[in-house]
Amino acid sequence: MPHTDTVAVHAGEPTLDRKDAPITPDITVGSASGYPDLETLDAAMAEHRGYGRWGTDNHRQLEAAVAGLEANGLETRLDAVAVGSGMAAIAVALMSEMNAGDHVVAAHDCYGTTVTFLRNDLPRFGITSAIVNFQDMDAVRRAVTPQTRVLLCEMCTNPLIRVPDLEALAAIAHEAGALLVVDNTVPTPALSQPNRWGADVVIYSATKNLSGHADVIGGLVVGTPSWIEGARAFAHTFGPTLGPFDAWLTLRGIRTLAVRMARHTSNALQLARFLEGHAAVRQVNYPELEGSPYCARARKLLPGGAGALLSFELAGGKAALESMLSRLQLVRLMPSLGHVATTLSHPASTSHRGLDPAERTGAGISDGLVRCSTGLENIDDLIADFDRALT
Repeated sequence: MPHTDTVAVHAGEPTLDRKDAPITPDITVGSASGYPDLETLDAAMAEHRGYGRWGTDNHRQLEAAVAGLEANGLETRLDAVAVGSGMAAIAVALMSEMNAGDHVVAAHDCYGTTVTFLRNDLPRFGITSAIVNFQDMDAVRRAVTPQTRVLLCEMCTNPLIRVPDLEALAAIAHEAGALLVVDNTVPTPALSQPNRWGADVVIYSATKNLSGHADVIGGLVVGTPSWIEGARAFAHTFGPTLGPFDAWLTLRGIRTLAVRMARHTSNALQLARFLEGHAAVRQVNYPELEGSPYCARARKLLPGGAGALLSFELAGGKAALESMLSRLQLVRLMPSLGHVATTLSHPASTSHRGLDPAERTGAGISDGLVRCSTGLENIDDLIADFDRALT
């Protein structure tokens, strides 16, 4: 079995079945292919080839790479479908599985727009949801009904970096005849393979660390080949198509995924320890910290580290946060994560602004909480920047 970094370097690479085959994939920019006759056209249409909405070689290379990373070391073969954003991946995963009258149980600390989608959009299609604390297994069990088809959670939740008990959640889901769907965006398959712990479907926002350079909007859904066949058919009809250049960029990013995530994780842990010991900081959320309630579970489910994301609150609240932001020199504020450079985000203003204040409070999102996506800088420079800004 090859190691993850080897799989990342080679998965989805072009075959050598043509003269002067490229080492780097070509980019397919045409929206449709041309055919010499009806017979050839008919064969292509039967296989859903030759039209951009059905995907190009760039999509298939990316899908093979992510499925290969997710299945590395597992006995089960996996497949993937690439779509136009992380939220498109959420929509395809849920809507290809559920019908009117079905029900989903989701974690209350999911990405804010995921909660908004569950609460505001899916009911228009007759799909209901219960949003509960997925750290409370009794609450999850009570929320499951005979109509429940999906349990949905995140691995390393955004922005409080909580680690769910995937094995216990999978047992609850499967006992109810439902699927466990896990958003694995934050750790990526370089650090976490939820299928190993019982997940049925895994979701990625390729926008984040998977592509890793803040130049892509994309998403992927990973599952067994038979399940992905249905999800792909739904995506082809529904139409959340990923651009071929975004597919190409994501695959390019995956080539360095393992080495990037190792550096991201090392920097995040060292920065979290620094912040934890700073007098200006009230609370730091990172599961590898020895005082985290998720430390033991992270060591089991995330033996290679918990990824780039951490969050913290300053003792001086939002005013102190504004002061820190004005003094930082290396670190920028932006409404996303997963860049090679360290960035900050304010969840109450960005990812969770669609929730009302009571919902944000229930999810642990205060106005003074800041999320940090740790980059690849030298850690001494990064710590020095925060130290100056917090003084």
